[in-house]
Amino acid sequence: MKIVRAENVSYEYTKVVEIQGENVERKLMALDNINIDIEEGSFIAVLGHNGSGKSTFAKHINALITPSSGTVWVDGYDTKDDEQVWNIRQSAGMVFQNPDNQLVATIVEEDIAFGPENLGVEPAEIRKRVDSALQMVGMDGYQKNEPSKLSGGQKQRIAIAGILAMQPKCIVFDEPTAMLDPAGRKDVMETAHRLNKENGITIILITHYMDEAATADKVYVIDDGKIVLSGVPKEVFSQVDKMKGFGLDVPQVTETAYNLRKLGIDIPKDILTVDEMVGAICRLKSNI
Repeated sequence: MKIVRAENVSYEYTKVVEIQGENVERKLMALDNINIDIEEGSFIAVLGHNGSGKSTFAKHINALITPSSGTVWVDGYDTKDDEQVWNIRQSAGMVFQNPDNQLVATIVEEDIAFGPENLGVEPAEIRKRVDSALQMVGMDGYQKNEPSKLSGGQKQRIAIAGILAMQPKCIVFDEPTAMLDPAGRKDVMETAHRLNKENGITIILITHYMDEAATADKVYVIDDGKIVLSGVPKEVFSQVDKMKGFGLDVPQVTETAYNLRKLGIDIPKDILTVDEMVGAICRLKSNI
């Protein structure tokens, strides 16, 4: 089943620009005829340089904005249908870059309960959801803590728990690790993969970290509002020249393989991990 389907989606907005000393309104295209199908239970990464349109696409999934043309369906609901907005946002939760912008209470359990309370969930059920969500993100026992005293990674996991308490089928992560240190990044990514593998929640990760995207089931690359590359990580990242042409890097070990190949060394171009690189080098040595 497709949890998200975008068909011929374009999004146009108006921006005021200065031309020869005068302010002029210009129509700009943030998304240009986007077509994406995302299977329920999958882990998807969306890449693109700043201003490419990747975060604009993410906001369409949560119905924060709707297409200028085309259609986005989330769990079967058309995001342009105002009467289905709450159903859409319950089906697809969203975790943003800065966790402080999502934390609304002074106590962890109250923050996580906020969403279900607004949905009219019974208090006894809310209690169960809060405890379950904290357990799912590895923060069990933090119910009475103050969010302001947690680390960045812990705050982000609490933000994720707040979304989980609404029992979504899909979570959109819009650059969730951009403001975190390496330890916080690791915590959040491990949480995202655990929710995907153990709980079957669809994960849509918007990121500029190539090593995070390399762990996805499928990668989409957006440039100038268009889908320019898509496929499994090995297919996408092995196209090093194209990725660089779109202003993007590839995982460091992939670039190392790329440079070795340019030197005439017969090594696979689709290497993504250090272990794969070690295996390739060992095979080279055994053939000498």
